[in-house]
Amino acid sequence: MSPLIWVWVCCVGFGAGWVRGYAGFGFSVLCMAGLTWSVSPSLVVPVIVVLEMTASVLMWRGSVASADRSWLKTIVWVNLLTVPIGMAMLLFLPSQPLRVVVALFLLIAAIALRFVVRSNLEDTPLLRRLCGAGSGLLNGIAASGGVVAALTMTASGMPSARLRATMILYLLFADALVISAMVLATWLDLPINNTLIDGNSLKLSIALGIPMALGIYMGQRFFHRAVSVDFRQFVLNLLMVMSTLSLLLIVLR
Repeated sequence: MSPLIWVWVCCVGFGAGWVRGYAGFGFSVLCMAGLTWSVSPSLVVPVIVVLEMTASVLMWRGSVASADRSWLKTIVWVNLLTVPIGMAMLLFLPSQPLRVVVALFLLIAAIALRFVVRSNLEDTPLLRRLCGAGSGLLNGIAASGGVVAALTMTASGMPSARLRATMILYLLFADALVISAMVLATWLDLPINNTLIDGNSLKLSIALGIPMALGIYMGQRFFHRAVSVDFRQFVLNLLMVMSTLSLLLIVLR
């Protein structure tokens, strides 16, 4: 890759890292949107998954005390059941239209929460289970489960610090699950295009990872000065951007 592309990679890493540090999620989609035009997706995807988990590890200590454990436990155990179902759906349903429908649904839901719906959903065990089922299915279908979790918790009126901490720990689990699946696929010698570690992925990890760590630090500092209303609006705006970018990536790929 040319020097200009490497500079762009560093800028994307910092920007996506800042968003991750502030909101607790959003790194993967922003990196995919910023890099797949100039870097092969088969190289980008495994690097981003590893860096996502690294980001969660960097942020998890401050999140354990603030996270909503009832939400987190429910989402995690339901995900364990529904992620394989979502992956299996891709075997029987056309993947491209299915991912387009998912991205459109998430975009409409984010717009509705941002501009239309003013009251919060009641926080109930059923809502948490539905959130876990939806996030698990979409993680299996299109790796979009984090968007569903963030949308549902925002709609329930969860306080900003608790929402952010819960998302950080949830993504730590989700990324560990994805990495385990990738390692298993490599061990079983399945025909996959993604390689966890080679020379190119190591260079890309460094070029993204160092700016990401700086961005996370800056984003965390900014979060501690934010107010709850600003954070909710930022999260919903971010979810709209992420859903739009996901839709564009699916349609144009």
